[in-house]
Amino acid sequence: MNPRPNIPAASPVRVAADTALDPLVESYRKLADVFHELLSEQSLDDLLQRIAATVGELIPFDDITFYEANEAKRELRAVFASGHDAEKVLADEPFSYGVGITGWAVEHREPVLANRAELDPRVRFVADTPPDPESLIVVPLVARGRLKGTLNIYRTGFQEFTEDEFLLAVRFGDAAALAVDNAHIRASLERQAQTDPLTGLWNHRAFHERLRQELVDASTNQSSVALVMLDLDDFKRVNDVYSHATGDHVLSEVAQVLLASVRTSDCVCRIGGEEFAIIAPTSALADAFRLTERVQEQIARSEFGPVGPVSLSVGIASGPEHAANPRELVACAEVAMMTAKARGKGQIVVFQEGGRERPADTADARRAEFRSIAHLKMLHGVSTKLSRLNDVAEIGATIADELRLLIDYHNCRVFVRDGDDLRPIAFRGDLTATGSAMEVLQTRVGEGVTGHVALTGEPFLTGDAANCGIGVRIPGTTQIEESLLAVPLRYGTTVVGVIVVSKLGLDQFDSDELRLLEVLAGHVSVALVNARLYESQRREAESAKALLELTRELSAVTNLDGVLQQVVRGAARIMGSSRCSIWLPTHDGGLVSRSAVGDSAYTSLQGRTMPAELVARFSPRGAPFVTSPEEAALIGKTVGVPAAGATHAVAFIPLDQGLAALAVVAEGPIRSRELELLAGIASQARLAITNAGSFATLERTFLSTVEALANALEAKDSYTSSHARWICDTSIEVGRALGLDPVQLKRVELGALFHDIGKIGIPASILMKPGPLTVDERSMIERHPELGERILAPIDQLEAVRPIVRACHERYDGLGYPDGLKGEEIPLEARIIFACDAFHAMTTDRPYREALPVDEAFRRLVSAAGTQFDPVVVEVCLKVLKQPPQAAG
Repeated sequence: MNPRPNIPAASPVRVAADTALDPLVESYRKLADVFHELLSEQSLDDLLQRIAATVGELIPFDDITFYEANEAKRELRAVFASGHDAEKVLADEPFSYGVGITGWAVEHREPVLANRAELDPRVRFVADTPPDPESLIVVPLVARGRLKGTLNIYRTGFQEFTEDEFLLAVRFGDAAALAVDNAHIRASLERQAQTDPLTGLWNHRAFHERLRQELVDASTNQSSVALVMLDLDDFKRVNDVYSHATGDHVLSEVAQVLLASVRTSDCVCRIGGEEFAIIAPTSALADAFRLTERVQEQIARSEFGPVGPVSLSVGIASGPEHAANPRELVACAEVAMMTAKARGKGQIVVFQEGGRERPADTADARRAEFRSIAHLKMLHGVSTKLSRLNDVAEIGATIADELRLLIDYHNCRVFVRDGDDLRPIAFRGDLTATGSAMEVLQTRVGEGVTGHVALTGEPFLTGDAANCGIGVRIPGTTQIEESLLAVPLRYGTTVVGVIVVSKLGLDQFDSDELRLLEVLAGHVSVALVNARLYESQRREAESAKALLELTRELSAVTNLDGVLQQVVRGAARIMGSSRCSIWLPTHDGGLVSRSAVGDSAYTSLQGRTMPAELVARFSPRGAPFVTSPEEAALIGKTVGVPAAGATHAVAFIPLDQGLAALAVVAEGPIRSRELELLAGIASQARLAITNAGSFATLERTFLSTVEALANALEAKDSYTSSHARWICDTSIEVGRALGLDPVQLKRVELGALFHDIGKIGIPASILMKPGPLTVDERSMIERHPELGERILAPIDQLEAVRPIVRACHERYDGLGYPDGLKGEEIPLEARIIFACDAFHAMTTDRPYREALPVDEAFRRLVSAAGTQFDPVVVEVCLKVLKQPPQAAG
């Protein structure tokens, strides 16, 4: 059978006396805890452990297991288990969808409750585990429409799960699925942010982090770390002759050769363009040299398609021997690599102080070398800065500023691509056009030189920008003689932006500057993509945080109206809008607005209905959507509220009664992210509305129990029945006049209803006795408050009412029973009930006397104020009793 793990024995749910919540509401609070854990730094295993512990606080169980789904293979594999069979469970072979109770649940996407699971015909037993009796709940974990796995909860022996526990597990499974899915997304984003997408190697950012850590370890352990820098010789020729696509293929093949040649402990990185690095921990220089020889041999034996054989220039440095910090060690290895290039192709050079070699010592060669070294230093400095930046605008500004140090440009602009739009993120230089440069420079793919480079993915160099044939003059600028160089920011085969640099005069750029910008573009494109990934992850975290806050707000509300109010407020806040409404289904398939937030013109939507025909026009759209201007105008006209004619983002909410709708006025751009966020809000709203309905059902069940107890008392003493009902109504009115809040009024109502419930245990002969009671009989009568408290003790929801029932016959002067409480020691609710009880008893016929006149009863209440009764309560009670009765409306 699917397994039986063993988390430490789960304790039953215990609810504090002053917060008697139903289990579904408590489960919602545990859901919030799970979201909180999700936002903290932790592994997936830690998250599963946390979810298991949370389930244990809600549902007593013996064992729990998580199965992970492999949708490609349609298989399930245990990834978390606890218990005496945990090792066998985790070692068990993956099994297919449809196999066993768990496989059946996954195949049908349905939760399963199987008490006596070992007798179920669908059962599958884990190898080497006994077929002992046990009960099982299986909940498929589905998040964003994708199956993540299952949550299996077990009880050993003949302990069965209840339907309520099953429902609780299913609801909790929704939160668990989302938590697991978000953990997977986080891990994937972290991998993407550190991985070069073309080669699959660690990228520039990861390279520096790993090198820094290895140097720290080498210093701590008194060992060494070798750094090997490798650069493909004549790679520009490969791109120019065979195309960039072929160049990308060569880079990927070289990466595979490098991976196949190193130890598992070595780290292979692509740090930009055609430059690679190998970090070899605990390696001496001799070991690193043999490693690079092995790499060179493998490269020499490999064929790279139409390019044929290629070669690598290699530089080797060792830390901390040559340098103790990452920047200096990289500089040492690069100096060695540049020396290898100066000696010819395919050379290996170990760094030596003052050992750099130069080509022929001519003036032009020296100038070219100095310029190349300046470019190299600039690229190294830029790559270091970019590795620390996560903001797109900062990346653009850094590039523009650094280029100014090497190229005396007229202006420089850096663009990022958003769909077909090219948006400037940095501008340096002179611009004669009126208006903001960031607004004036915006363009589209295919338009002008910038758009052409974005479209083709190829660099463009012209010595005469005004007459190049594809240039477009920026409105408001004058025509000048200008050279222009534009290079694409390519991430794999995708153009993510463009760098454009111009100089005054004709033919001002050379091939070295083109080469510089191409290499720089490689660094910038990776930095931009990583920054966008970081921004995406940050927005995801903000969204999850906002949903967490909404979850916490909803968990504090149990009634439907309160839930709806919190949903519209939370949705408006999260979506950045001031207006939001929620609509619930009507019996005929239409919608009625139940809650709205915003100005008075918008909140007048409450109570308005939308006919079924109009709802049917939108309901086939399963995913959230934005209304068109025509659709918005039709809605506003149909419901009769002009404010409803604003453009809305709408998400339908599937409920048991039909489709509800959450509508947020679009006061800003609504993109796919905002619609996904709205879908998350709608999902939380669905859970909260369902829980509110369940809470209402439980409350109705509870009130039915109350009514049954009252009926039992009525059958024994008809006076007690009518007496309790009158006191209940009157006590509520007195409590309201005293300013009691709704929670206190509910306690007054229940206390009044039950204050004589203990008389069930008093013989009828004593209750109905027409004459005076004996001492023993009175003693028995005075026991009924204690007996009433004991009768209510098993009902958790009445825990706060029991002290009131016990104290309903305590006197203000302390001479009452059963505990002799006095003054403020007596609960206020009990003091109210006591005064109302006394007045009704005085004005009602009893077996042992006739009713007193009302005026005499008033007089006796006033006379006993301060001794028998609370004087403040008596004063308010008299005002309530002397009011004329309200006419029925």
